[in-house]
Amino acid sequence: MERIRNKIFSVEEANRLIPYLTETMGSLTAMAREIAALQREMRVLVAIESSGATSRSQDVRTLRENEARSAKVLEEFRAALHEVASRGCVLRDLDLGLVDFYTMARDRVVCLCWRLGEPQVLHWHPTDEGFSGRRPLSELP
Repeated sequence: MERIRNKIFSVEEANRLIPYLTETMGSLTAMAREIAALQREMRVLVAIESSGATSRSQDVRTLRENEARSAKVLEEFRAALHEVASRGCVLRDLDLGLVDFYTMARDRVVCLCWRLGEPQVLHWHPTDEGFSGRRPLSELP
């Protein structure tokens, strides 16, 4: 896999990616939920199969179908994550919808911080503080 290089963004450049990120975060969340549901179902089917409680070929077929579907969705999920990263975005938390964009402020790298649902990038934080250290853009040095 190719190495992904970090990009330094302006606020405007980061804001241009918000529509893409909004759509992609929705897709990633849906895929993550589907993968989790398939894995839960597979755990149940494996437990049933290994207990000898059933030998129904339908259960085995369902298990194999779920394995194949899970592998396919997982591949799509990884590709989508790679696409986000290749644009220079740093996905910090899928559940919260947090994305950072590196930027420069007075000769040091900081993060522009966007959260799913926000209309644009409104915050920043030092690279070592994360979401809890978010500050308004008006305070960006």
